[in-house]
Amino acid sequence: MRSIQKLDMRIMGYITMFEKLTKTESLDFLENKGQLVFFVKENSAKKAAGKQGSNIKRLSHLLKKKVKIIELNEDPKKFVQSLIFPLEPSSIELKEGKLVLSFRTSEERARIIGRNGSNLEFLNKLLENHHKLSLKVVS
Repeated sequence: MRSIQKLDMRIMGYITMFEKLTKTESLDFLENKGQLVFFVKENSAKKAAGKQGSNIKRLSHLLKKKVKIIELNEDPKKFVQSLIFPLEPSSIELKEGKLVLSFRTSEERARIIGRNGSNLEFLNKLLENHHKLSLKVVS
């Protein structure tokens, strides 16, 4: 796994603050549209978030940015579920190097795709970086 973003002093500060506050190691980091995305080991997201999300709320308040925690997982299906949480697709299938997501409602599908496909582009970037796959959303 390679980091998507180059480290500078500002980013190293974000990572250090995250690790001190949550007592959880950050395996990777990405800044996307004012949102800080921290990647942690499998089954570590709950610990990192804290009781009722207290660590995330505190970190978000201190840094004045939205914070998201994603569990890295070797299984691409579980990784995508972690990426799109709290949304739950009705099915996830692996077909010819693509993960195909199906959703029950058009509202859920729209949230995944985002305005002008921005969310889908971001998800594809992460999935390509960590699993060498692309994402497709169907009804």
